[in-house]
Amino acid sequence: MNELTLRVKQNPGTIELNFAELNQQMDEKLAEYKGTVFTEETKDIAKRELASLRKLKKDVDTARTAAKKEWMKPYETFEKEMKKLSAKVDEPIGLIDGQVKEFEEKRRNEKRVEIRKAYDELAGDIEEYLPFARIYDNRWENATVSMKSIRESIESSADSARIAVETIRGMQSEAVADALTIYKDSMDMAKAIAYINNYERQRAEIMRREEERRRLEEERRHQAEIECVKAEEREAAAREERIRKEAEEAAIEKQRLEQQALAEPGKDPEVQSDMTVCESAEDAEDLLPFTTPETVTVLYKIVGTPEELERVEETLAGMGICFERKES
Repeated sequence: MNELTLRVKQNPGTIELNFAELNQQMDEKLAEYKGTVFTEETKDIAKRELASLRKLKKDVDTARTAAKKEWMKPYETFEKEMKKLSAKVDEPIGLIDGQVKEFEEKRRNEKRVEIRKAYDELAGDIEEYLPFARIYDNRWENATVSMKSIRESIESSADSARIAVETIRGMQSEAVADALTIYKDSMDMAKAIAYINNYERQRAEIMRREEERRRLEEERRHQAEIECVKAEEREAAAREERIRKEAEEAAIEKQRLEQQALAEPGKDPEVQSDMTVCESAEDAEDLLPFTTPETVTVLYKIVGTPEELERVEETLAGMGICFERKES
């Protein structure tokens, strides 16, 4: 195919203008205004001079614009022709470029398939934690990137993922499942391990507080049991003291009644048999029940030390009361 050659020849034009003369005249004219002060009487002169200067400026700008327009006419004609040529070139460019892109897309598709096969071979068992889309690099599709380097990259990523997953699972924590999810989302083993460590610290603190609560609860329960035992002991002692006092009061009252009966005139001496002391249970059974209306049979349960029981029995015997002692 013959190569087209573009030849452009540009002839520089010229624009003639009496720059030197105009500059000199303008400098002389403008020098007249330096230091000039206009007054109320000379304001009309100031207005005329201002109008003259503005007209001069307008003439300069008009001349510049007209010169530029004339100067640009050859270029504008040249630009139109060049745009026509450019438009003609676009058609074959589009035709060839479309075919080249098809070839390139076909090559890329074939390489994508080859890359996927390499991934399935090298990282298929760890796909859950290393998705194909996560590690895919679009630059792998470039013709300059070899499959050898791509396989090495996939294998390196797969090995790192396996080590991370095994490390996380080996931490033997209830938080392993959540940590694996974190790794799956972030591919950051350090972040997943930090999550487990933080979880275990919190769990240890909760267990410590629970153990402390249980210990305090056990201490309170034990103290309550001690207080309960002490209360029962105090209640038993008070009950024993009450029984002892009631027995003493009953004995005293019995003695008072006997003395009162003895003091009454005409009292039958045989009534004194009510106050006979029984030496044994058999004696009590022989004497009881009494047939006299004043005699009653009651049962007391007395709790005390041997010395206290001995004093009670002495008191009863001294009062002439028949009693029987049975060991409980």
